[in-house]
Amino acid sequence: MSESAQRSGQLFTYQDYLTWPVNERWELLNGRAYNMTPAPSRRHQEISGQLLTLFNKSQ
Repeated sequence: MSESAQRSGQLFTYQDYLTWPVNERWELLNGRAYNMTPAPSRRHQEISGQLLTLFNKSQ
């Protein structure tokens, strides 16, 4: 995404959003661009689930 899309206070349109690189994750809310955190990996989710199961068994 261009540097201008990262400036605070700047408003964008859906047309602007369509021009941004597809390999970057951005969310557009009320004209403001928010850099999104990538989703956790499948392995991370598996480990989190296993830990949650272990923690619940210990109660």
